[in-house]
Amino acid sequence: MKSAILGGCYTLLGGGMLAAPPARAQEMPAGKGPVFMAELGQGFNRSSGGNTLYLATLQVAPQWTVVPERLRLGPVVGVFYPGTRVGALAGGRATLKVIEGQKFLLASSFHVHLLGEYLPAVWTHSDTWRQWVGVGIGLETSSLLGVAFKVHRDFQTPTTYGQFTLALNLRYKAFQPPTNI
Repeated sequence: MKSAILGGCYTLLGGGMLAAPPARAQEMPAGKGPVFMAELGQGFNRSSGGNTLYLATLQVAPQWTVVPERLRLGPVVGVFYPGTRVGALAGGRATLKVIEGQKFLLASSFHVHLLGEYLPAVWTHSDTWRQWVGVGIGLETSSLLGVAFKVHRDFQTPTTYGQFTLALNLRYKAFQPPTNI
């Protein structure tokens, strides 16, 4: 009797009826559509010989996986406030996963990634367009949230921008249990 009950439990688990659903975490799968992150950042900007000013940014960065489990690429568009006037920015971003957390419910619990940005179209209500190049390190703890530290350098004016960002995946979909049980 005991072996029949255990055999039935194993059959249910093997058939997926009692097995935990696969978590949708930081796998960076290909072909699943873009990750669509909205980022709110704050930090500083400092020109050489100038004062340090407050920096606020709001960016949207859709990214597609081009190397499964490892690399995402995509555009970046947004607005920023460097302590004087509001401006706009646009360019591209690459995200490279370097560390993956332990598996939990069939997916990784987090991942650490390096990111690189090239923002050749930065407009600040003046006659000069700016070009930013930046690097950063980020952490995504679920398919929904992320944080990053980024530093950019402006090639047109000798200014450095540093910021901490909070990111929210706008395409996040919570796991839906199967309806055909």
